[in-house]
Amino acid sequence: MSVLVSVAAVLSACGGTSGDGTTPAPGSSRLDVIVVGSGAVSSLPAGLDCSDACGAPFVTGSSVTLTATPAAGQQLASWSGACSGAALTCTVAMTQARSATATFTPTTASRFGLSVARTGSGGVTSSPAGINCGSTCEAQYGAGTLVTLTATPAAGQVFDGWSGACRSQALTCDVTMSAARAVAAAFRAQTAQGSWGELVRLAGAGAATPVVAIDDAGRATAVWRQLNAGTSEHHVWSSRSVAGGAWSAPERLESNAGNVSELRLSVDATTGRGMLVWIQTGPTVDLHSRPLDPVTGWGTASLVESSAGQVGVSSVGVDVNGNAVAVWSQIGPATRFSIYANRYSPGGGWSSPLLIETNEVVGSVDGDPIVAVTPTGDALAVWKRSGGGGDLWGNRFTLGAGWGTASQIVADAGATQTISRHDLALDSTGNGMLVWGQLDIAGGAGNNAIWFKRFTGGSWQSGVSTVATAVPNTQGFVSTPVLQMNAGGAAVVAWGDFDNSLRVASAAPQAVAFGSPATLRNAGSGPWDSLPVIGMDDAGGAMVAWVEPVGSNLTVSRLTPATGWSAAEVVEPYPDPSYNPSLAMNASGNAVLGWGQFFPATGTQIVLRRWNSGR
Repeated sequence: MSVLVSVAAVLSACGGTSGDGTTPAPGSSRLDVIVVGSGAVSSLPAGLDCSDACGAPFVTGSSVTLTATPAAGQQLASWSGACSGAALTCTVAMTQARSATATFTPTTASRFGLSVARTGSGGVTSSPAGINCGSTCEAQYGAGTLVTLTATPAAGQVFDGWSGACRSQALTCDVTMSAARAVAAAFRAQTAQGSWGELVRLAGAGAATPVVAIDDAGRATAVWRQLNAGTSEHHVWSSRSVAGGAWSAPERLESNAGNVSELRLSVDATTGRGMLVWIQTGPTVDLHSRPLDPVTGWGTASLVESSAGQVGVSSVGVDVNGNAVAVWSQIGPATRFSIYANRYSPGGGWSSPLLIETNEVVGSVDGDPIVAVTPTGDALAVWKRSGGGGDLWGNRFTLGAGWGTASQIVADAGATQTISRHDLALDSTGNGMLVWGQLDIAGGAGNNAIWFKRFTGGSWQSGVSTVATAVPNTQGFVSTPVLQMNAGGAAVVAWGDFDNSLRVASAAPQAVAFGSPATLRNAGSGPWDSLPVIGMDDAGGAMVAWVEPVGSNLTVSRLTPATGWSAAEVVEPYPDPSYNPSLAMNASGNAVLGWGQFFPATGTQIVLRRWNSGR
């Protein structure tokens, strides 16, 4: 026996083989080892010591202990073959030829470091605790921990944004500790309070219903309907302004015959790519479009659909690459309004329209669709189904999979309940919110409230909640909400009540409840001629604009997170009525406001005004 062991050791030193290099000596069995990754395996009795692949004969019937030694920064992930598990040693019974594989992988750290740097004056704290910078600007956290950083400007300073592992201008930022992370928080001296720019009058007589947009670079776009002189037709016109510069000369965006209605404009805030859609009534009632490039301007106009069925209401959203999703109601495939969708890509144009719901119940109508699109191109659509109720239905589009199956989101309880129009918004991660007005009747009286439901992680949450306490009325009045959400998921919703007051409430990202509502306009004479409009920045600031029911003056209130909503102020000096405002705000809080303004000498024109946030 001792002679055979000695022979085995000698053979291993010479390559671990005997005879022809593959056949072990009589009375011995071969043990082969393969090393995967960075590490080594040795044996006891001696014979094996390798970091790739090796083999040696051992006495048949003996036991051989293999020992794995990981290289620096490595760990033994597992054994396989004649060994199993992940212990560093393994005993092999040499009753026959055997083989074993040791697999090494990089060490998985259990904790990672988070460091915070600052410019300007302000502090950063963390949850879970650990960072309090000022004094403590580095901390260790367990792998996978979600750390929320909060920036607090010093007196006379404002927060100017995150960089590094955080990239936003919101005061809070989430960091997942899957590796060592570094974050920088910038503060700067507070500049003068924001201010309104000059009033700019565009277009001739008969201009109406402007829609405005502004991207994070300050490029602003306005589109509107304008009466064609000598006819009863309105057509689509536009003007653009680059980074606060002068507005361009108005240009007509289509040359079709037929009246234009329902302008819908979506612009991605980060890239400035956009899409405009409108309904035009000619020989048929069709949905038209025109893409927007931030550098070259308006692209080629094209039809979104060419069906003979009449188009009803439309909505459009666009992603960072200029891909767009349009959703609309249209008569078809039978004799009722159904919901259709189409997708546009800059390289291929519009694809073929798809029916995204299959309801064909006689007397039932699907309408008022709204679509929201994420920066990566996924989309969420919600519409109202009437006829025996007023349920809210929806469908989801995901890249690679397309549209799913339509499903009910909110059920109408029937005769004792009325659901009004709805609004929908998504944040930059695809989480979102649906809001709607709802009147619940009990004991001969109605309770009017705004309700909301969240969309999180790719699905609708099961519960619904009110934005604010219901307001009783006996007139059957139900409010219509307007919703805005910023990239971080903070939300603002505004609505009018039966007493002609205007109320607004805000919610933090993924909050289960809204804060207490503020009243921007007290109860008074009315009625409202148009809905309020909202703009929101990435730091939680916001602006609401509306036309006063009495006097028809364009009025604004601004939300500053530290101080709340400002007193209402009139932002135009004209003695005659204002109409149909549109408002857009970018991440830095710069905004553009557009509206129709009546002038006795010329009729209604488009007026634009910029808000400069000072950030």
